Formats: sequence, C-alpha cells, structure tokens
Amino acid sequence: MPEQGTVTRKKLVVFYVLDTSGSMEDDGKIGALNEAMRETVDVLQNIAKGNADAEIQIAVLQFSSGAQWVTEKPKYVEDFYWDDLKAGGLTDIGDALSELYNKMSRHEFLQSNTGYMVPIIIFMSDGYPTDNWEKALQKITDKENGNKWFQYSTKIAFALGRDADAKTLSQIVGNKEAVIQTSDLETFKKMIKVVSASSVLTNSVSRPQGQDTSNVDIVKNATGEKQASNSDQQPAQNPPEPDPVPPEPIPEPGVDVPVGW
Repeated sequence: MPEQGTVTRKKLVVFYVLDTSGSMEDDGKIGALNEAMRETVDVLQNIAKGNADAEIQIAVLQFSSGAQWVTEKPKYVEDFYWDDLKAGGLTDIGDALSELYNKMSRHEFLQSNTGYMVPIIIFMSDGYPTDNWEKALQKITDKENGNKWFQYSTKIAFALGRDADAKTLSQIVGNKEAVIQTSDLETFKKMIKVVSASSVLTNSVSRPQGQDTSNVDIVKNATGEKQASNSDQQPAQNPPEPDPVPPEPIPEPGVDVPVGW
C-alpha cells in the first residue's frame, strides 16, 4: 500500500492465470506451483520496495471446473500473502479468458486515477482445455469488441509437464516463442520467478517509442537465449509502447479502451 505523501505512480497489475485441475495433483505439480508462487511473491515484494515508477499489484485467477478469482480485486504486492491452491476438476481455460474479458476494465479491476502501465498476464497449464476456449479467445481478441487491455498486455505462458497443450497456450499468448515448456519442476519454479521479475522490471519503466520489449524478448532473456535482432522479433500482438495511449477507435457500449494508462 503506497504511503501518504509519496510521488503519485501508475499501477502495474500482474495477472496469474493458473491451472488447478485434477491432473495438477500428479507428480507434485500443485505443490511446486504453490512453492513457486510463494517465492515469486517474495521476489516481487523486494522489487516493489525500490520501484519508483509503478505500484505493483497482483491478481490471481484459478481455473479447473470453471474459473474463480483468488483475489477479489488486484492487491498491492506489499500486502499480498499466498494461500496455497488445491487441485481438482477439469481444465476450463475458456472460462478463465471470459473472466479476464469481464474484469480487465476501468469499471472493474483497472480503476485508477493515476493510470496503469501495460498489464502482465502469466498463464500456467498442465493439460488440454476441456471447454470452448476458442470461442472465448475469439471474443477477447476481437478487433472491434474485444478487450483492449488483454490485447495490449504482455502475455507469457508455462506449459507444465508432458501432457501440457503448448499449442493452445501459444494461441492465447500470441506467439509460440512466448511459451515456456518444461516437465522439470525445479526449472518451472525458477523460471516463473525470473519471468515475473523480468516482466515487472520491463513494464514498469517508460521507454521512447520504438524501444518496446515484446513477450518473446522477455522469455529469451529469462531463459538465457540470445535476444533476437529487431528484424527477427515477432511481437505477439503489435504491442504498444509500454506507457501508451493506444489508437482510439470509438468503442461500442460496454467495451473498455485503455486510455490514459
């Protein structure tokens, strides 16, 4: 929670969209996820202490048979405490996308008088969707009536385990190179911390036009791969400048456009 008398800063929300289906019980995956998230929260709390550019918030959405918000609204990372998730049910990632469509709005989770930085969405799943995720994805990415916050956000995904559907996750985040696939739980725990920290540090700093960093860049840097040249980069969805006012088509009633981030 920001202290009184401090310089007004924009907010930066990190959305975690996490699979808690029954298969997450297998091979200790749900335990690894809980441990990883506790450690990730600690890392982000340390970053927040020295971040003069943004107030960092966390929102957690779990999906299994349906999707439920663990956080009723985004919480300042300094005040956030991780409660362990339990596994059970199906893999309704389409319901999770519908929740993002509804809540990523200035009328819901993104209310602020100071504006928002480009949001971050980190997905994690260990299996194949069990609902109509294509319809939900089409709705949220629709150019006319979709959710602009989602479309402009930095999206990265983890495909955890041998049965994870990396192809679906790549369609959701917009680029197969923004999906990290691993069956090694220690690697997963390390990488979700690194990706979270890298995304926050990247998105909380305003940069001149043309110097934006894509989700692919963040993954390449986090995994130690050589960063692609500008000519080789393939951004997920034409991301805007990190502190932008996106093009402003007149929205249809009820459609939120992220103006004045």
